[in-house]
Amino acid sequence: MMILLRATIMLSAIAVSLSLSFGAEIRSVRKRPVSDYSALRDLPLFSPDRAAPVAFVAPEPEPVVTQPEPEPEPPPAAAPDWQLVGIVRSEKVNSAIFTTSADMAAFTLRTGESRESWTLKEVGQFEVKLDGAGGRASLRFSDQVSGGQMFPPEPADTSGEGG
Repeated sequence: MMILLRATIMLSAIAVSLSLSFGAEIRSVRKRPVSDYSALRDLPLFSPDRAAPVAFVAPEPEPVVTQPEPEPEPPPAAAPDWQLVGIVRSEKVNSAIFTTSADMAAFTLRTGESRESWTLKEVGQFEVKLDGAGGRASLRFSDQVSGGQMFPPEPADTSGEGG
């Protein structure tokens, strides 16, 4: 009976070892289907939040904005009979001060304002541009000194020695 018991135990051990080795082949990493690992992809083991990766979605293409053609500059026109005497330029206000030969009082125009069918369009550092019915005119500061001198005269050399 002892022999029979030993034979039974040995057969059981062989059957168990065969079943273990059979299971080991199926559980081999190389032999398992990729679908067995989908949980690792969907919930990564070493990711702090264990969230599934976000699927890439291509952004919508930005619409192409074309700049409108700039308005052609009006043809040059004969400037009004005004004299540019001052310019005020700031972030909020752009204006010019003019006088006329007929009227000694000065008048001011801000950008966009009109007088005698002339509209002040641009205020530069030394020049302004006006648009009228005949086209665009530019006025610059006059080179002639009108009224009194702007600076006091320099003292004359009284020493008699020229230098």
